[in-house]
Amino acid sequence: MADASSDRQAQGSAQSSLEPREVWTLLERGDARLLDLRTGVERRRYGYPPGAIPVSLASHILKPEGPGAIYLCQHAIRSKATLRNGAAEVAGGFVAWEREELPVQRGN
Repeated sequence: MADASSDRQAQGSAQSSLEPREVWTLLERGDARLLDLRTGVERRRYGYPPGAIPVSLASHILKPEGPGAIYLCQHAIRSKATLRNGAAEVAGGFVAWEREELPVQRGN
């Protein structure tokens, strides 16, 4: 019985970190919302994925959204604090997003 529980936990962990290309596909299909935990300064300096919604890190750590919500931060460190209620994160954060040469908007 402990083995089945361990398997479920491992599967849940694997599902909560999604590769950037997978996230982009979900966004293009309208199957997910990308919630950007980074500061306004970070968004202006580095850019952001099209359609990413800026959200408060503090409020989303306290009460993360559920399935369909994918959290983004710069290096996938802050986003780990939101992986409850069925939410996911972009594996590797915005750095990985750029490395995959996915779309990035600049400015406000």
